[in-house]
Amino acid sequence: MRLEVLSPLHIGNGNRLTPVDIYPSEDRVYVLDVEKLFNDLQKLGVDIEEILTLLKSPPGEHYVWKGYIEEYSLNPSDYALYSLPVFGEPGKTSMQINEFIKSSGRPYIPGSSIKGAIRTAVFYKALKDCGDSGTAMNLVANFSPNLAREIGYSESLIDYYVDYLNRETAEKRKFDDRRADDLLEAIVFGMEGSKVHYEPKRDPMRALIIRDSPAIGRKHLAVYRVEAVGNPSPIPVWVEALQPGTEIEVELSFDEELLRVNSSYFNGLLWECLKDRGKPWEVFEDFVWEAVKEFYNSIVEHELRSLSKFGSRRESVRSFYGSIKGKEKILRLGWGSGWISTTIGLLLVERGGKWEHVRRKLGLGRNPSGRGFSKDFPKTRRLAEGKPMGWVVLK
Repeated sequence: MRLEVLSPLHIGNGNRLTPVDIYPSEDRVYVLDVEKLFNDLQKLGVDIEEILTLLKSPPGEHYVWKGYIEEYSLNPSDYALYSLPVFGEPGKTSMQINEFIKSSGRPYIPGSSIKGAIRTAVFYKALKDCGDSGTAMNLVANFSPNLAREIGYSESLIDYYVDYLNRETAEKRKFDDRRADDLLEAIVFGMEGSKVHYEPKRDPMRALIIRDSPAIGRKHLAVYRVEAVGNPSPIPVWVEALQPGTEIEVELSFDEELLRVNSSYFNGLLWECLKDRGKPWEVFEDFVWEAVKEFYNSIVEHELRSLSKFGSRRESVRSFYGSIKGKEKILRLGWGSGWISTTIGLLLVERGGKWEHVRRKLGLGRNPSGRGFSKDFPKTRRLAEGKPMGWVVLK
């Protein structure tokens, strides 16, 4: 399949370029070969101790090399490991740039990022279509009769889950919200043990195989200034991101034989969903793509209903979402995708006040000042060049 980037896409590697690493011009950023520049400045007679002092204690608000390059009329491209165009105003005195993930210096898209986006859609659809309390109760009864009974008192698995979170956050002084969806994940994808924990070997999503993309030409990469719309005191963020229009081959396959041979081993809600449609190994691929279309178009519709949150960028966001609405196989990847796009949040917000109570206990939507919570969650949206980040389409 081919993957096309529809809006700026940033998948980070955890590294950050600082003013020590870069030289900014009006429309480009040069990532410097610092060792080469250092050696040439020595040859030009610059005091080595002066340079070392700057490197050991760089002035936090200034580009370390800018003064030297301009004073000695050096061409920054002669010292660049690479350079990228900049969209949005670069920092006047300083900026830090979150790097894109690379292999041997060239960007690529991890297969895990694509699979994670698809998995979220499947999670959503399995709960939405098959998450009645009766089905979930019957599945869980083999492992934990007490848990099955508790689920049976609720209208749906999602309703039980919200009640479960409410209980857990009340009873445990330090509830680990990073593990908040562990129980739900186990019931949907595959479970083991009397405490019902997730077991990857019982997960039908094993049959979806996605390889890392080949290396992508650096010409498709740019630096974007990212706006946090809705934040009254936004801190500028710059990222390396793939530009819209970038296309890359992606190796994606479905292993029907794995599902058929291991059919007696799968035991989650997703497997029940597939069985309702026929032979699971025959219907799995269609179910996955239906889930992708349904989930991500629901995200688009949700964002179109929330245009007021985009302020002055409302019309550019409306235009973008209008251009992708109804498309099949659209996904949202990477940093800046937001809570709604990376969780089953669409199902949770339908629970109204009950969910609002729980999300505050989980600390979601806490005001930056640390006082109180935003009534409107999620409040902020990240935009690059007026576009919501991370949208791609598989073709």
